[in-house]
Amino acid sequence: MVDEAFSIEDIATQAMEVFPAWLKSPAISTDLEPSGDVKFKESDIAVYLARSRSSALGVRLAASLVAEGSLDNSGVAKPTDLYFTAGQQKFLKMVADVLNGVTAEDLAIGLTGPWPYRSELSSLMWDVADDSNYALSASDPSKGKKLTNPGPEALAILGISKYPVFGCSGRTMTQGASGGWKRGSFTWPIWSKPGSHRVVPSLLAHAASDRVDLFPAWGITRIMQSAIRRSSQGGYGTFGPPEVIWSRE
Repeated sequence: MVDEAFSIEDIATQAMEVFPAWLKSPAISTDLEPSGDVKFKESDIAVYLARSRSSALGVRLAASLVAEGSLDNSGVAKPTDLYFTAGQQKFLKMVADVLNGVTAEDLAIGLTGPWPYRSELSSLMWDVADDSNYALSASDPSKGKKLTNPGPEALAILGISKYPVFGCSGRTMTQGASGGWKRGSFTWPIWSKPGSHRVVPSLLAHAASDRVDLFPAWGITRIMQSAIRRSSQGGYGTFGPPEVIWSRE
């Protein structure tokens, strides 16, 4: 629960205390193949989820990444809609890179801004600046090292654990996501009142509810939505610019 009693420094300190436990979790430190990723073969999905139950933190993260019975056309795990990596990128390896390298200063900058884009730590492609609409460089960006903001990346890794996935024929259903794999959308609420670990998942689950008359009573002030786009070559995902689709004002 976070309210006005918590300073930016308090939030950063608590997050830095949590990251080591996450890194030790079997949800991140797994010896399954493929190494450092979550596209497990069918029989290993259950193994991964079972091992992750040994950690309260791990089970929430694992349940937000893969679900039993959800396979892609190659017969391996079809991950969450928020899996934007592709090619040689390994999702869990990149998560570990961010959580190992982020600093309290990075977190404070991520919460207050502006974002400086000066780190060489991994990016999970959740920054809207990764979208092609922002590709304004005069030179080929693929020839330079991608610079990132590890503070927001690390906090987003904590946040993804609040978005579980569910097995479905032909794909994995992700809370907050809708549409197809190549072209979809992600919807989330913004609220003004502090919420506990049990309340926050409920708020997130109701972002797509048509009971907008109850939103003010729940403390929700806005509902936001971003397009999810995946490249035709490689399948890398990005978020489009966010839009307000409902506002209390």
